Amino acid sequence: MALIDTGLDATLVGYTSAGFAARRLSVDEPFPAVSGKHVLVTGATRGIGRAAVERLASNGAVVHAVGRNEDALAQLVEETAGTVVAHTADLSLLESVVGLADDYVASGQPLHGLVNNVGVMPPSRTITAEGFELTYATNLLGQYVLTRRLLPALEVEPSRIVMVSSGGMYSAGLTADNIDSSEGPYAPTEAYARTKRGQVVLASEWASTMGEQGITINAMHPGWVDTEGVRDSLPRFYRLTRPFLRTAEQGADTIVWLIASDESSDATGEFFHDRLARPVHRLKRTHDEPDTRRAFMEQLADDAAPFLAPQQEN
Repeated sequence: MALIDTGLDATLVGYTSAGFAARRLSVDEPFPAVSGKHVLVTGATRGIGRAAVERLASNGAVVHAVGRNEDALAQLVEETAGTVVAHTADLSLLESVVGLADDYVASGQPLHGLVNNVGVMPPSRTITAEGFELTYATNLLGQYVLTRRLLPALEVEPSRIVMVSSGGMYSAGLTADNIDSSEGPYAPTEAYARTKRGQVVLASEWASTMGEQGITINAMHPGWVDTEGVRDSLPRFYRLTRPFLRTAEQGADTIVWLIASDESSDATGEFFHDRLARPVHRLKRTHDEPDTRRAFMEQLADDAAPFLAPQQEN
């Protein structure tokens, strides 16, 4: 079965709905109850984020759903069976991230799970009001700041963090100098892939220090999923793969498994797909050196520093 499983990804079938079925996974499989547990999910109003909210809420969690659109959040709360609390924030803006995190910490509620799911792939280089490239600000830097500012709530008792990455990260090597895609012509898929590689490295780098605080952190790949983001940002890919794409529920399966299952309770610093830890490199050119990792973490810390208290910077 292990050989077959490896072969599924080697042929790319593993990322499709057929791969999900071949691994005998089911979105109807009950996970251990998470009754009363608080889980915050970003990018929560559509696609994979919404599916994760719905499954976690149906499993008993108090889900804190974060999105930019108040009407979409209200609809999510109304249509979801279970407890969903709406939080409006623009996670491309660091000041908005700070406000969201600080309000949560000030509420005194523990946080047992954090799903950094929000992601964008703008068609052209866009600079936010705070001076950061939009893909970098949303997919990586904002998630760095959000996670660090939420640590007081996450440290209350053992908790889990999930970074929702992408298979696109396999095409990108780690970079510190061009982490924000500021050099050379802008290519949406390359900028996106850089940030997704960055999420995987961030989970790996944070795993040891967060483990001392009772927090596990892992990245995951949802597979090829039929979402609005894929339809809008990758229309050619969507046309070619549409018959084989996963549902949002299938894409969210490993997210919920990482948050709720007993099997994943000790895993940290890994990159998961379909509930199994996977290789983080498939191409020789994407391998990185310790110096590159160190420079990457230093650049992220420098960019985040104005939005963090001194004790939150490392």
